[in-house]
Amino acid sequence: MLAGRPNNPSNSQSLGRPLTGTTASASLALKFKSVGIDTDELDVLVQLLKHQPRVLAGADIIHAAQSAGHSTLLLAGIACSYKQLEDGSRQIYSFQYPGDFCDLYRYVLPERDGAMAVQALTECLVATIDYADIEQLLAQRPRLGLALWRTTMLEASILRERLSNARRGSALQRVANLLCEQLARREAIGMTGSVVPITQVDVADAAALSIVHVNRTDGYPRQARRGGSRARARRRG
Repeated sequence: MLAGRPNNPSNSQSLGRPLTGTTASASLALKFKSVGIDTDELDVLVQLLKHQPRVLAGADIIHAAQSAGHSTLLLAGIACSYKQLEDGSRQIYSFQYPGDFCDLYRYVLPERDGAMAVQALTECLVATIDYADIEQLLAQRPRLGLALWRTTMLEASILRERLSNARRGSALQRVANLLCEQLARREAIGMTGSVVPITQVDVADAAALSIVHVNRTDGYPRQARRGGSRARARRRG
């Protein structure tokens, strides 16, 4: 289910699709349709987007403490918001997919967060939209403001659920919930298939587990099945 991190950026889409404008537009349309943005409103929003150079896997899309006066929209690829901890480790707070704003919360709460950053986990296409343009859109298109509010509430709900699982769930439950979340979010924007292009390290950093725990959890179902087969064999003997 998990995919290793590709070495060749041009092949970083484990979905088998290249990073193209057509792919990005289709995912963006599905994402925004799910929160109530119709075609006309989406067209207006797209016209205000400023496309940026491709971001290679492993590079930061948004640096910690960055204050730029615009919001960043992920068009293609997979990213994560994270915090670098004092011991040098990484805590992943959320995974982001095409159609997700990487930092819309900074528009709502302009105080600078000196710890949060956004990293490209695969090669990514991104675009930015200036705060001034967002304000103009919200004034002219109230339904768009409602849709963006729904988006931020959905992201907050996903984060609350993961934090709750991290406090009370076993390692197996944490990993299972995390992977099911990724599959559901990918399916919602037309990304089918059972392979999620994140690594065991990414899962460990998101589930507050060590890489050893994730590795053992990944092998647990197979070990359990083998153990059950041996037990049944002993009973038959």
